[in-house]
Amino acid sequence: MCEVSHNNHYQDDIKISLKLTRHFLSLIGVWPNFDGKMSACKKIKKFLRISILHSFLYFALVPGTFYWIYEKRTRVRLRLIPLMLYGLMSLIKYYVLINHEDQIRRCVKFLEEDWKKVDNAGSRNIMLKFAKMGKRLTMISAIFLYSSGLVFRTLIPLSRGKIVTPQNITIRPLPYPTYFFYFDDQCNLIYYGLVYALHCVSGIITMSIATSIYGLIIVFVMHACGQLKILVNLLKDLVEKETLDELEVNKKLGIVVEHQVKIRSFLQLVEGTLHVMIFMEILGMRITICVMSYCIIMEWEDSNSVAMGSYIVSLAAMIINMFLFCYTGEQLITQAEKVATTSYGLEWYRLPDTKAHGIVLVMIISNLPLRITAGTQIVLSFSTFSEILKTSAAYFNILRSITI
Repeated sequence: MCEVSHNNHYQDDIKISLKLTRHFLSLIGVWPNFDGKMSACKKIKKFLRISILHSFLYFALVPGTFYWIYEKRTRVRLRLIPLMLYGLMSLIKYYVLINHEDQIRRCVKFLEEDWKKVDNAGSRNIMLKFAKMGKRLTMISAIFLYSSGLVFRTLIPLSRGKIVTPQNITIRPLPYPTYFFYFDDQCNLIYYGLVYALHCVSGIITMSIATSIYGLIIVFVMHACGQLKILVNLLKDLVEKETLDELEVNKKLGIVVEHQVKIRSFLQLVEGTLHVMIFMEILGMRITICVMSYCIIMEWEDSNSVAMGSYIVSLAAMIINMFLFCYTGEQLITQAEKVATTSYGLEWYRLPDTKAHGIVLVMIISNLPLRITAGTQIVLSFSTFSEILKTSAAYFNILRSITI
């Protein structure tokens, strides 16, 4: 493959595509190193960053788990499930992100190579269009994720108000209900403020992990959509002229085949890197939507409008993010179908006889489905989004029938 860069603006183009996602991944210490061998100082700094972030996650999750275990009231335990489940899933996803850093580097290298080698203004404009779309979707996802996290960790606990026990002890609410064996976070305002701040930092880390995963999927899939759009143009150009020289057809056919193989290799790498995290996201989403819907009913019955509104905002943000998730998958399926339709509509009879047979292989490859799956089983699409909502509603009805 040629190593000459055809796009003199590729560095700026890459920044447009990856800037937001890079910031979030760098925040949690997972952005891969592209400067060759990492120095010992950088390795130590990265190790310390990841260790500290893990400590924040465990600080919220472990005492919260003990609180959930020792809590006897069913309604309180149900209210805690979304928070505890999201914290646990975030911790696991963080481990997976760290373990797949090399694969993420390879995905980014694929993307950078495509930007370097784009050789005409039309193709570059197509890639920029999808890159900007991916950037906007990532930004929307981040806004909703951080907003819902802020609401869930501030308004909901504060809506409970202070509780004064029969022993005249004031209990102040925390973002994560905690149970410390030998530490009383309520004994004075300094301890309470420290624990509250650490819980807020833990929430920011949790939201950053989720945003990083959404950003990676959106950026990579939208990039693949742009490449598929370019492939459609290449297929049309294959039989564009009235008379085609055999050498020219050979060149164009080789470019088409190479482009097809490259796109499929890229998507295979992306799916192999992220399919476990996507599966966990979808599984956790189904359970969380179900329980949060039930929490809204409980808060309505308790006439707690602030908490109910907070749950509604968090639930809406979660559903919107899942929609964006599935929207990118649907865009990939749509672009792949356009490639297949274009290949079937090619006027192959205009090609030289010896080359017309070669187009059959292109048509066969174009007809193979291209999609992103969760756990190699669940395809990201609008139908999956609908299925998640239906499943969550079914779980919600079962939960209500059990707890009534």
